[in-house]
Amino acid sequence: MKIGKILKYIFISILVIFIAIVMIRVFMNAERSTLSDIFPTESAKKAYASQGEKAFKTHKLVKDITQDGYFTAYALSYCESAKELQITVRYNDSLPEKYLKGTSRDEYYFKLCDEDGNLIATGNILKEKHRYFYNYLRLSFDGVEITDTTHLRLYLCVDSVGYPDEDTEGLLIHYPEQKFKKLSLSKDEKKSLKV
Repeated sequence: MKIGKILKYIFISILVIFIAIVMIRVFMNAERSTLSDIFPTESAKKAYASQGEKAFKTHKLVKDITQDGYFTAYALSYCESAKELQITVRYNDSLPEKYLKGTSRDEYYFKLCDEDGNLIATGNILKEKHRYFYNYLRLSFDGVEITDTTHLRLYLCVDSVGYPDEDTEGLLIHYPEQKFKKLSLSKDEKKSLKV
């Protein structure tokens, strides 16, 4: 075999491996199924018992990643009768190592604020999962009342380093007059919500 052909095959092999790595990374980044189901809190179970599927609403987020890239969010569900909002957040293992240096994941918590930065609710971690190099958290926020004028932003908080600061935008998860739609529950969700 000639040197030219060997180099050609080596180049093609490297290119195929590179493309495969990029594609795997893209699919991992786009993955939105981990911890996306409604968690069966007591409030959610009571709402389901009295209203069935009508108890839960959802809408897509305008953006699913913060401006600084510290976390993404998806799978928002809102139960109006229970005033409970659930959402899944994901952040990279590198966050405490590269961006919020000197912090620990144990320090992280999430809060919901209105457009003026006033605290609406602090998140409760319902379930955690680690997959690849991502940390997933299913969060619930209690006492959330959404009206036609409600504006909600989600913030990652780390008190030891003063994050977020006054320039942090957080992640817009609901804006005034944003329309909800009925959330279709899976068989597993229906089963878990039965009292």
